[in-house]
Amino acid sequence: MRKISADYIFPIHAKPIKNGVLTVGDDGKIVALSTRSETDNDIELYSGIICPGFVNAHCHLELSHLKNLIPEHTGITGFIRELSKLRNIADTQEQIQCAKFYDNQMYLQGIVAVGDISNSNLTFEIKKQSRIFYHTFAEAFSCNEAETKDILKKNQDIVDCGRKLGISISPTLHASYSMCDGLFSEMKLRSERSGILSYHNQETQDENEYFKNNSGRFSEFYDEFKIPDYPAPFGKTSIHRLLDSIDKNTKIMLVHNTFTSEDDFDFAVSANANITWTLCPKSNLYIENHLPPIEMFRRKNARIATGTDSLSSNANLSIIEELLAISNSFGNIELHELLTWATLNGAEALGIEVKYGTFELGKAPGIVLIDNVDTGKMMLTEKSTSQILHN
Repeated sequence: MRKISADYIFPIHAKPIKNGVLTVGDDGKIVALSTRSETDNDIELYSGIICPGFVNAHCHLELSHLKNLIPEHTGITGFIRELSKLRNIADTQEQIQCAKFYDNQMYLQGIVAVGDISNSNLTFEIKKQSRIFYHTFAEAFSCNEAETKDILKKNQDIVDCGRKLGISISPTLHASYSMCDGLFSEMKLRSERSGILSYHNQETQDENEYFKNNSGRFSEFYDEFKIPDYPAPFGKTSIHRLLDSIDKNTKIMLVHNTFTSEDDFDFAVSANANITWTLCPKSNLYIENHLPPIEMFRRKNARIATGTDSLSSNANLSIIEELLAISNSFGNIELHELLTWATLNGAEALGIEVKYGTFELGKAPGIVLIDNVDTGKMMLTEKSTSQILHN
C-alpha cells in the first residue's frame, strides 16, 4: 500500500484536489482519494500534479527506427514517398530494438495504454512482454486490386498471430486515399465485425481536393507512380468514403482530422455517434505544418483523444509534448480538459475505461507525476515533464 500526494491530484472524473492524497494497493488499484492532513504518515510527497496514466490513442511503434530520417513539411504525398523508400531500411533486429527502446520510453513517461497501428507482427513479442497495454490495429492498404486477395490473407494472418500470443488486436483500414474499392469494402466489413476501427482522416487538404474535385497532389501522385486502381473522386470530402456506409454501431477513431470542416464534423456525428476525434498535433506540424481545428471540435463537444503518431513524423512519443503543442497554440484550454483527452477519452475510445482513465476506486489506471507545472495558472510549461510513479 502506498500513499502518494502532490500539489494537486487530477482524478479526471472529479475536480482537481489541492494537496490530495492517493492511496493505491500493491496491485495498482485505487483504494482511497483524500486531502492531506497534518496527521497523515508515510506519504510520498511530490512537487507538481498527479494524474492517471496516459493513453496514447494513436501510434506506429514498428516505425520507431525511422526517427529523424524523413524531412519536415513535405506534405503527405512527399511523406509517403519518403516512407516507402525508408520503411525497411533497417534490418529486423534493429527495428525490434528501436521499438523495444521506445516502448520502454513511453512507459517511463507515463503512457500505460496505446492504440497501435501494425502492418506486420514485428512488435508483437514486445507488446506481449510490455508494461503497457496495447490494442493493435492490424492495418491494410493497397490501390491494386490484383493484390487484394494476398493482402487480405496477410492481414488475417497478422490478426491470428496476435490472438495466439494473447494480445488485443483487430483489423482496420488505413485511409480514404490509400485503398482500392475491393480491399476497402472487405476491410470495412472486417472492421465492423470487430466493432472498432482506427482510420487516418483528412490529414491533408489534398485528400479533400482529390475526392471533391479530382485535383491537387493526390491526382498527380497517382499518375506519377502509375497506381492502377486508385479510388475514384465522388464530389465529396474524403470523410464520406468511410462514413457514408459504415455500420452505425462501429466504434470509430478518426485520426489526425487536420482539415476537417464543420460541415464534415456535422455529417460525421449524424452518421455515427461513436466517433473519437484523435489528434496528433506534433505529427501534423511535422508533415503539413498545420494543426486541426481544435476550437471547432471543442465548440461541438467532440470526444477528443490524443496520440503521438510515429517517430517517422515526430521527435518523441510523449503525450506531455503533444498537450504542450496544443496548449501553445490554444492557450485557453484548461489543463483538466487536456488531461481528460489524454486519459479518460483515450481509454473510452479503446474500450478499456473499466481499468484506465480515472482515479475511481477499484481502477488500476497507473499514476503519473507531471512536474514543472504553473499551478497558479494551472498550465503546463516548456519545462513540464512526466514520469510513471505506479502501474
